Amino acid sequence: MLKTIKTVLYTLMSVFVIGTAVGVWYAYAESKQEQVEVETQEIVDTLEKIYNVTKPDFERANNQTFIDSVGACVNYIYHTTTDVIPVNLELLLAQAALESGWGNSRFALEGKNLFGIRTYNLTEPHMLPSNNPKKWGVRVYMHECDSVQHYIDILNNGSAFEEYRVLKHEKDVNDPFKLLLTLDAYASDKDYFPKIKRIIKKLREDYDIPIIK
Repeated sequence: MLKTIKTVLYTLMSVFVIGTAVGVWYAYAESKQEQVEVETQEIVDTLEKIYNVTKPDFERANNQTFIDSVGACVNYIYHTTTDVIPVNLELLLAQAALESGWGNSRFALEGKNLFGIRTYNLTEPHMLPSNNPKKWGVRVYMHECDSVQHYIDILNNGSAFEEYRVLKHEKDVNDPFKLLLTLDAYASDKDYFPKIKRIIKKLREDYDIPIIK
């Protein structure tokens, strides 16, 4: 009987110690994450003052205002993000237009996601498309510029886009039609490339492409 009581007490003490340790670790991790977020925001605030830029209001009244708003996001990101690597603007604009229906899709309007960026971590803020098996969702962002920044990060760091980086950065190719051919992982249907090509041509013929300073 005494041996049983000792075993139970030992088990309870072990659970208590482990639980306390886990709690302390989570508290520490959360504290470090908050510290990183604060430091990152301080850097952004400083760069905003230096370059006199602020996160722009996003408008989509027509195709040109959508283009201008995406361009304003790119300009903001390039000035407030350290070590950001520029991407091809025409390709970015064309993909944003196609993926978001020129800013008017449900995911763009409700989730501020301009690129159809998915998440397989369903604990993150997300939206479910129709006929979705609930294995992934479409990411939700606080601001449209956040989705633009995530798109830039994906091209510059995503494992699926190494061919893009080799062509863009190592071979110094900036032709959007050539870069497009490296984005197989982004293509959602067999007509994806032709659709993007048509939009790029339309951008050049019918709209004013923003100048990124």
